[in-house]
Amino acid sequence: MTLLRSLFAALTVSLALVAVVPAASAQGLTAAQRAEVDRVEVYFNQLTTMRSTFLQASSNGLVARGVVWLQRPGRMRFEYAPPSPVLITADGLWLTYQDNELEQTTQIPLISSPLSVLVSDEVDLMDELIVEAVDKSANVLRLQLRQRDDPDQGTVVLTFQDKPLSLKQWVITDAQGVEVKVALLDPVFGLDLPADLWRPNDFGRPSDDVGR
Repeated sequence: MTLLRSLFAALTVSLALVAVVPAASAQGLTAAQRAEVDRVEVYFNQLTTMRSTFLQASSNGLVARGVVWLQRPGRMRFEYAPPSPVLITADGLWLTYQDNELEQTTQIPLISSPLSVLVSDEVDLMDELIVEAVDKSANVLRLQLRQRDDPDQGTVVLTFQDKPLSLKQWVITDAQGVEVKVALLDPVFGLDLPADLWRPNDFGRPSDDVGR
């Protein structure tokens, strides 16, 4: 599986933490752990727009760079720098993966992607996911999460700068054990973003329309 396909697979798997000290399950979080989850929910719910360059690395040694844009609710764009031909967009309904070199498109409903929780109308981690661990040390906060409806699909680590709270990285491991790490390098928030960012390229009918 290439890095490009690995990313799209990772975007569609469940969320969970990869390598933090085990903590209580969502039903048994301490008051301090729940307070940290609440902070993260407030952080995401206050976030409107973001732009950042990113560095992506996979466990098979492949590396890519690009730019990510995000607008809540429901909109994302991952644009990869050459030589990668990949573009990933979300328009509020569909998450679309495109290989611009092959002119191929794959779509899934955005709601079925774990990253939809980051751009949902109201982020509620405890309701939508299983919070398996909360790890805080120095100026770093990490959350371990798992998809409630399909917990065996994969894992993610959400890593934040603690003070002030800011998302810095996520690591997703899919059901096949492929790990994809995405680090945000220079995030900027509260921008006015054009509507055409969320539109996929129009070069033919999707080759794999899931749910249509």
